Amino acid sequence: MKKLMLWTFLLLIMGKCFSYEITFIYTLPASSVQVAIKNFPASTYNMEKISDSFWKYDIDLQQGKYYYQYIVDGKQTYDPDNNDYEIIQNRFLNYKQVGEDETGMPKLKYEHSMKRMFINPVRYGEIYLCIGVEKATNQKINILVNGDIASTESFIIDDTQYQRFHVKSSAKLLKYLFVCEKDNKVYTIGSSKDGSKLFEFDFDNPQISYFDPPQWTKGSIYYQIFPDRFFNGDTENDPLAVRPWYEEYTSNTLSSYFYGGDLAGIIEKIDYLKELSVGCIYMNPIFEAPSTHKYNTTDYLKVDPSFGNEKILSDLIQKAHSQDIKILLDGVFNHTGDTFFAMKENFLRQQKSQYLDWYHILSFPITKSSKSYKCWWDYPDLPQLNLYNPKVRAYIAQVVSKWSGVGTDGWRLDAVDQIPNWFWKEFFMPLIKGINKDLFIVGEYWKDSSIYFEEPSFDSVMNYIFRDAAIAYAKGGSSQNFINSVSTYLNKYPPQVLHSLWNMLGSHDTERIFTVLGQDFEKLRIAVALQMTFIGSPIIYYGDEAGLTGEKDPFCRKPFPWDKERFNNNIYSLYKTLTAFRAENAALKYGSFKVICSKLGILAYEREYENDKVIVIMNSRSSANSCSIELDSQYKDLFSGTYYKKIETVGPKEVLILYRER
Repeated sequence: MKKLMLWTFLLLIMGKCFSYEITFIYTLPASSVQVAIKNFPASTYNMEKISDSFWKYDIDLQQGKYYYQYIVDGKQTYDPDNNDYEIIQNRFLNYKQVGEDETGMPKLKYEHSMKRMFINPVRYGEIYLCIGVEKATNQKINILVNGDIASTESFIIDDTQYQRFHVKSSAKLLKYLFVCEKDNKVYTIGSSKDGSKLFEFDFDNPQISYFDPPQWTKGSIYYQIFPDRFFNGDTENDPLAVRPWYEEYTSNTLSSYFYGGDLAGIIEKIDYLKELSVGCIYMNPIFEAPSTHKYNTTDYLKVDPSFGNEKILSDLIQKAHSQDIKILLDGVFNHTGDTFFAMKENFLRQQKSQYLDWYHILSFPITKSSKSYKCWWDYPDLPQLNLYNPKVRAYIAQVVSKWSGVGTDGWRLDAVDQIPNWFWKEFFMPLIKGINKDLFIVGEYWKDSSIYFEEPSFDSVMNYIFRDAAIAYAKGGSSQNFINSVSTYLNKYPPQVLHSLWNMLGSHDTERIFTVLGQDFEKLRIAVALQMTFIGSPIIYYGDEAGLTGEKDPFCRKPFPWDKERFNNNIYSLYKTLTAFRAENAALKYGSFKVICSKLGILAYEREYENDKVIVIMNSRSSANSCSIELDSQYKDLFSGTYYKKIETVGPKEVLILYRER
């Protein structure tokens, strides 16, 4: 992005003997810059080099009128941004009137504080800088900085206008000022009250920690597997009373009985997942536990025998990695099961147990009851761990270290809001990143997750905000409502997180997306197209791509319909087309996001990265609507193959995904 054009600002503050501190700023590329000030008496001063195109000089001046010129690389030049000038003896001179009408610059309310919202270091030499000012008409905000401005974006939250700058710099000490034009006046915003002193950020000693999710997580396609219900690859490890894979499912059978899915089954279906362009598999808990869901852990250090063993897990990781597919485990650290060794010891030895402080014991004798110990949501088989106990944390460190050593690529963390945030940001995040900075950490939280990125606590979260907005839109909602909903996080979360967010349409805790949309294929096409082209990382809940239906738990956990007669090929074709297209387009994986049209049910946005651009246009309504979208070149639609240079009407429930042929 081009650097800001020449700016010269006269900053006035009250000083001793009615003097004012004046700051001259020059921002064009130069090797040397001086400012020549007349009537001072006339003298020339060397300006401080902040960068090749950022020069500054401070001086105290008494009240009066001062003429000046810049001397750039030995040549005299004027200030093209200052309309105050006179021609004296055939010389063009700018001037500034010091202290005539006021004792300083007018006050401007702004917010730029030591929070990640405003100062957001990504890595050494790369940072996002943001400022918020009161919203106003025809207001412009720029930045002067000793670095390159890679991009800039403006957005409004409530009554505040924010301007965010993506800056890359080779300087160890970053120096910058914000510049605001408002009501025909120019304000500089710096670290001093008058705005003349530069803000500074030391890359060697960052006051806010560096934060950047692993590169492989950005824009990838994820696939969630509920292991018992995906595929039975080894009948030898089946638990007792395995139900028929295809039967008349009931709440009781789905909740309480096993269907035989295992890790060998996932290995067998790796090629199927590769055909869907999956880049990472997230598995619900695989550790030993008595239930079908495995959230009531018996042993975190052992793979459940019905799923296989540690060697089978290692084989799965090896097979997946050979296909460039990562593996994530489910971390359940809020509670254990009541058969976990420490809790079993408490039941057995009561007051004499050495593990009493591993939990929150409420009364003796200890019985299987929420009155006897704190439980997760009062379920007695889910006793709540005491994470303040260093021995408990040491055990958790042993668990994550072991499975990281096997080759897993990160963790999805269960119910993170039900654990104190200090545990995540002060213990778990440093623990994981200390093992391997490329391990991925995803928190399960259903609301605004800004708090978890401030320090941070996780690399990403399960993006239920997107899910709710996408479903409402696909059902016929307005495009503006969708934009308003997703803007709540697009503008607040750190920009480097957005591409790693899990954009989901369903999970093991929700209704199936096809069920939510009334098994309406046109609505599903809108939702899936939105998911696969939006900024973030789509995550497919196993079976959604095959048209699997189901209400909430346990009916959203039915076995995968591998039978061809049960497999919905139309839906699968939709998913396969979109996932393949996403995998091939950098714009969809890493690109910027910009809304280009929002009208009734019409939603149009563009994704752009370097030379790649994709334009998505859809209409959630059952009737056609007009629009006027001029395209910058000829584009081809992914679905129909039709070429477009202009869009004037979007048909009912229509979806266009436009790209330029290479």
